[in-house]
Amino acid sequence: MQDKDKALRRAVSESWPADYETSFDKSWRAARKRHAAGRRRYRYLASAAAIVAAVVVAFNMQAPVESSYIEIADLLESTYWSAPSDALLPDKQFDIYQDMPEIFESTEPAGGSLL
Repeated sequence: MQDKDKALRRAVSESWPADYETSFDKSWRAARKRHAAGRRRYRYLASAAAIVAAVVVAFNMQAPVESSYIEIADLLESTYWSAPSDALLPDKQFDIYQDMPEIFESTEPAGGSLL
């Protein structure tokens, strides 16, 4: 049985031309070429990006860095904070933490002040 298989395989391979190529082989070769071209293009772009990044880092390292310190007084004068809920509240008549109103007296004879 093996001799017949070998003879048949040899006869079929001899009957085909040497440069015979199936459509799958053609498609596969074209796909491999496109893939190789894409990888080559990606490699060139990655190399160019790495070179540009190295040049930018080199130029930034050469310039001396001047450090300027922020004084606390300058920071406090230029910064104002208010609570986000202040926009929802009506305008204040007075600020209880800054402007102390007069201390109300209790209505009871020995009660003292309300605050």
